[in-house]
Amino acid sequence: MKTILFLMLLTAVGTNTHTAITARSGQQTNAGHTLTVSLKYDPAYERYDVYAVANFTQKHFLLGPSQVSIIVPKSVANQSFDVYSSTARWTDYSTVYEPSVAPNMDFHGVNSLGKNIDVQQDAPFVLFSFSLRGGYVEGVRLFMNGKDPNSKQPGMNGGDFANTLQNHKSEEFFRSGFSQAELAQLTETADEPGAPSLSVYPNPVTGDAVQVTARQATAGERLKLRLFSATGVELMAIEEDAEKVVDYRLRIPRQLSGQAYLYVERPAGSTGPRVACKKIIILN
Repeated sequence: MKTILFLMLLTAVGTNTHTAITARSGQQTNAGHTLTVSLKYDPAYERYDVYAVANFTQKHFLLGPSQVSIIVPKSVANQSFDVYSSTARWTDYSTVYEPSVAPNMDFHGVNSLGKNIDVQQDAPFVLFSFSLRGGYVEGVRLFMNGKDPNSKQPGMNGGDFANTLQNHKSEEFFRSGFSQAELAQLTETADEPGAPSLSVYPNPVTGDAVQVTARQATAGERLKLRLFSATGVELMAIEEDAEKVVDYRLRIPRQLSGQAYLYVERPAGSTGPRVACKKIIILN
C-alpha cells in the first residue's frame, strides 16, 4: 500500500502525481470510537465545510494519515481545490476527472498527515473547507466507501479514494454522515405509533419559505432541524423548542432546487423514536 507519508515525500522533492492515495481502512477501534464525517455548505462564506463529530472525548487525540474524498459534477473546473484548515494540514492531493466508469463526476482525494487535536463528544469541528467557483454547486457530495468506483475500475488510474481517518495505531475512526440513500430510507420508513413526524406546507415548494409542524414531540424538548440537499450536503441547522415548531416558517436557501430533505432530531433520552425525515420537492 502506498502510504500518505511516502507520497508527501515525493511531493517534497518535486514529483508530480495525480494518482489517488491508497486509503485502505485500518483496524476498527476496540472501544467503538468513531468520527462521523459530514459535508455542509456555508452560504455566508460561500464555502463547503467538511466536519466531524466524535462519539468520545479525548485530549491530544493523534489523528494519523487520513483522507476524505469529495465528488463534484464534471461541470466544475478541472483543478485542485484550495483547501483551508485550522485542524491539520489538508491538501487536495489526488484527482481523477471524468473517469470512464463515472464520466459525469470528478474525484478529489483530500489528504493529511494528521496532527494532535482535542475532540469533545458530540461537538462538531471542521476538518477542512474549500470553495468552488459560483459558490454552491448541486451534486457535490462525499465519496461513499464501498459504493463509488474503486481503484481497479476503468478510468480511475489505480487511485483509491476511500475515506479514512486513522490514529497513530492505524485504527480506523471514519464513519460517514447522511448519504442520499440513508435520507431517502428515513422518509420511506413507516411511522411507529407515537413516533415524531413532520408536515411541510406547501410541498412541492414554489416560494422561498415553507411552514413546518413537528408532531408527537414532547413539550419542553429542544428539537434540531436540519435541511439537506439531495446528495446529503447540509444547508441549514437550527434548534428550536418543540412547542414553537407549529406552522414554523423555514426559509429555503436560494441555492436549492429539485429534491431536498428536512430532518428533525429529538434530544438524547427522549422516549420513543428520536428522528423523523420529510422529502421536499422544490420547483423554484
